[in-house]
Amino acid sequence: MLFALIALVAAGITGCDGEPGTSGNSGSTGAGKADQPPSNPEPPKNSANESDDPVATVRTVLKGIQAGRATAIWDFLPSSYQDNINRVVREFADNMDPEVWKRVFTTLKRLSTIARTKKALLLKNPGLPLAQLDQDQLSDNWEKILDLLDSLITSELKDLKSLKQFDGQAFCEGTGTTFLGQLRALTSADPNDTLSQFDVSRITLKHKDANSAQLIIGLSPTAARTQPGVSEFIRIDGKWFPAGLAPAMEEALRRGSASVEALPAADVATARKQWMALLDAVDEAADGFEKAETTEAFNKVLADSQLKIMPLLAAGPAKPPATSAITTTLTVILQGSLDEATRKEHIAALRILAKAETAPEVTSSDDATTIILKTSLPLQAIVDGVKFGKVVRIDERQRSITVDPGKPQPAPKTPPKPAN
Repeated sequence: MLFALIALVAAGITGCDGEPGTSGNSGSTGAGKADQPPSNPEPPKNSANESDDPVATVRTVLKGIQAGRATAIWDFLPSSYQDNINRVVREFADNMDPEVWKRVFTTLKRLSTIARTKKALLLKNPGLPLAQLDQDQLSDNWEKILDLLDSLITSELKDLKSLKQFDGQAFCEGTGTTFLGQLRALTSADPNDTLSQFDVSRITLKHKDANSAQLIIGLSPTAARTQPGVSEFIRIDGKWFPAGLAPAMEEALRRGSASVEALPAADVATARKQWMALLDAVDEAADGFEKAETTEAFNKVLADSQLKIMPLLAAGPAKPPATSAITTTLTVILQGSLDEATRKEHIAALRILAKAETAPEVTSSDDATTIILKTSLPLQAIVDGVKFGKVVRIDERQRSITVDPGKPQPAPKTPPKPAN
């Protein structure tokens, strides 16, 4: 999950598909858990990010990513995100079966070795998705790709005791920076590398107020595009952060927390039996891969193993919970003009639906009412639960929905009383 979050940050700073981010203010104020004490009471200060200069903030993190320093990404994260990452990893270590976790890494190491020794059977193999990639480029970078995997397999991630005291700052200083440095060595040589297209010396401020800023990140002379876009940033926990990335980060943290809560308690015999059955099937396949000398033999082992492994994966050792410990913001826009009584009724219904413990922020105009709630429920649960109107728009990235309440039904008229 941590590496997925790092990838999210890198993509969010530069924007999707190589374009600088252009999302508006999401209204997010961080993903902190109200009753959860910070895991780092005194987190390391990042003078660039916590300064009043968004240009210095973005320049610092972009330079750090380009140089392969994962600590630049960690320092860039708002403190509530840092706290929640640390908490989720530690809770995962508390809930994961130690015997299963050790076996997972033993199996991963074995598969990595097979990938090195059976390279000729994996590349240009018509039965594998790898055949769709540039085979020459893949062959040239094969060892580097496997080195990336090995840097994780041999790291502190394999030790649950270490993960129970996980500290993201320390992890990024060591394994995170090793991994990101290896990754940058792979991607920086690619002419389409997104990060290489940006000129960190040419970042200009277009607009700034107390809690939002617009930046233009300059392009290098070799960039495929000619016109830079505008990137929106907002303050979260006193740090400048991409506005369009905040909802995605909060959703990733929510999903990570939900996945941890879905794990059975450590040492549960049934769960261990299911995990071990899955790993036994993978190891049995590894036996066949190691013995295979031809592409045909390799693919037969793969096909046979899939018949055994897929049902085990489908069975799964746990069911995900309906909610998670991560509280995120949800914006609901009610279209049209509403009278005060109807507005209050809809707000109350939304608050009950979202299980929001705190009062929502509400702003209204002649043509719309905007309600910002705090909830731990997934967006789809809110969409499915709206009964007082029709959901006409869903924005998962911004975690917002637009509802058309329709015309209010007039109260039934009381028939006149008969005259005496």
